[in-house]
Amino acid sequence: MRNDNDPATVWPASRAVGVENQIGHEAVDESTDEDRGEGIWQNTIAAADHALEEANRIQRGVQQNLKTMQEMRNLREELRKAHAEIDRYRGMHARVVVSMRQIEEDRDADIARLQADNEMLLVRHRVYKLLAEHYATSALHFEPKTFAEHRDRVLEHVLFQRRKGTPVSRITPADISFLLL
Repeated sequence: MRNDNDPATVWPASRAVGVENQIGHEAVDESTDEDRGEGIWQNTIAAADHALEEANRIQRGVQQNLKTMQEMRNLREELRKAHAEIDRYRGMHARVVVSMRQIEEDRDADIARLQADNEMLLVRHRVYKLLAEHYATSALHFEPKTFAEHRDRVLEHVLFQRRKGTPVSRITPADISFLLL
């Protein structure tokens, strides 16, 4: 090492070893040894600098790619959660629809049962009304056993007439008087 006041790094120059000129002869290197040493180091530093820039560019690209992949993972996880929530709500909706259909079926069955009960009560009401009119007009003695027999006969007659299509309200006490003899 030299003891200079301004110690600067001296880079060797690059040289063209084995490079042919345009005519086909080897190029004659007319530079001094000091110039040759300095050029080699400058080319090496430039190549290293270029390689570092490329490495930095590649690293930034890899970092961006990793960041994008992480975002994709997060979005996939959100999508999976959204699909799970959709499936949960779809299941809840299906259960609600099934229970509503069951309620509708139960309601329809209850309505049909109540209508049948109502019709039967109307028929029985008509039977008792006819029997009361018959007993009132004929002034018969009222006995519970006889009344039960008459009631059953009149009920059968009214149901028969109803099956034939005759409205219950059109059946008169005269129509049932022959049953009660």
